[in-house]
Amino acid sequence: MKVLVLSHKPPYPIVDGGCLAMSRFIIDLQGIKQIEKIDYITLSTHKHPFILAEYDQVTNDKVSFEGIPIDTKIKLLPALASLLTKKSYHAKRFLHPQVTQTLLAKLSATNYNVIIFESLYAAIYTPIIRSVFKGKICYRSHNLEFRIWSDLAQNEKNPLKAWYIKQLAKTLKIEELKTWNLVDSIFPISKNDADYMKQFTQTSVQYLPSSMPDNQREVNKTIQRVCFLGSFDWEPNLEAVKWFIDSILPIITLEFPQIEFHIAGRKSTEISAEYRKSSVVIHGFIEDPLQFIAENGIFVAGLQSGSGIKMKILEAMSIGAPCVLTTKAAEGLTIENIIPVHDNSESFISDIRSLLTNEQQRIVRGTLGKKFIQENFSSTLVHEILEEQFRPSF
Repeated sequence: MKVLVLSHKPPYPIVDGGCLAMSRFIIDLQGIKQIEKIDYITLSTHKHPFILAEYDQVTNDKVSFEGIPIDTKIKLLPALASLLTKKSYHAKRFLHPQVTQTLLAKLSATNYNVIIFESLYAAIYTPIIRSVFKGKICYRSHNLEFRIWSDLAQNEKNPLKAWYIKQLAKTLKIEELKTWNLVDSIFPISKNDADYMKQFTQTSVQYLPSSMPDNQREVNKTIQRVCFLGSFDWEPNLEAVKWFIDSILPIITLEFPQIEFHIAGRKSTEISAEYRKSSVVIHGFIEDPLQFIAENGIFVAGLQSGSGIKMKILEAMSIGAPCVLTTKAAEGLTIENIIPVHDNSESFISDIRSLLTNEQQRIVRGTLGKKFIQENFSSTLVHEILEEQFRPSF
C-alpha cells in the first residue's frame, strides 16, 4: 500500500501542538506493516519553513519528505476581496500552482492507494486531484477551524474587530462544510469534533486519536508553581494566558504570595509588557517541553476559545503532571469523570488552591491523568483504527 500525505506546515521541528500531532501520525503510519511507501509533502512558509536537516531523526525507509515553498503572508487587497466575495482568505492563501503541479506529478508517477490531507488548509486541494485520482482521499482534522474564530469573535471586546473575526469564521465554515463533502473519509482527532461533523455530512467520519508515547519522565509534585506551555502565535493560547493573569493569578497570590506562573513556548517572549508581572516568568521557546512541564508544578490550561484536542495538555497528562482545565481546554477529551473540568473562574481557582495545599491530591491527579492517556491515546489503538479504515486499500 502506498500513501501520499500533504500537510499545510512541516511536522518537524516540533514547535507547536499541530507539529506534534503530525509527527506522531507519521510514526503511527510507519507502524502499519501493510504500508510500504509514504511520500510526505509539506508546504513551507515564512512562519513554518521546511528544514531538511530536521528530518534526519526520521530514519524509516518507508518515508520520504519534500517541502514546497509558498507565500502565505496576509496581503490587504486579496484579504478585502475575499471579504467582499465571502470567500475564505485563510484557506485561499494555501492554494499555489507549484503545489498543484507537484501533486499531479506525484500521482502520475506513483499508483497511490490513499491520499491523506493534514488539516483544512491541505484538504483544499481535494477538488484539484479528485478528477485524476480514483483512490481514497482522507482528511485528518485537527480541529474545527471556524469554531476557533467564532469563539474569538464572541470573546472580542472591540466591536469592529469582533465583526471582522466573525466574517472570517463564516467563510471558514463554508469552506469546511464543502471539504467534508468532497473527501471519502474524515479523521477528526477530537470526539467532540467527530460528533459535530456527523450532523452535517454523509461522508464517513471516524474519530482517530493522536497517539502519545509512554513516558517515564519524573514530575516534581512537591514544588508550588503553576505553568503553561503553548505556541503564542495561536490566538487562543494568548487569550488563555491573559485570562489567567488577569482573573486567576491575583486571587491565587493573595493566599500564596510566593507563587510563580511559568510560561514557555513559541513566541511567548512577545507577550505584551502589561502581563509581565513579578510573579510571571517567561521562558521563551524551549527545546524540551516535557522537562519544562515536569519542573514547574501544576499545568494550568485556561483556554476560552478553540476546538479539537490540545496536544500540550495530552503531553502534560502523559508524564503525570497535575492539570487544571477549563471546559474549552478539556474539549474532546471526555475526561470529566476522571478529573474536574471548570466552566467558571471560581471553580478554577478553587481547584488550584486545593492542589497547592495538598501534595497527595497532586499525586493522585497526575496519576489519573497519565493512566487516562495510556488507555485512550496509544499507538496500538491508532493502528487498529487505521488498519480497519484502510483495509479495502490493502
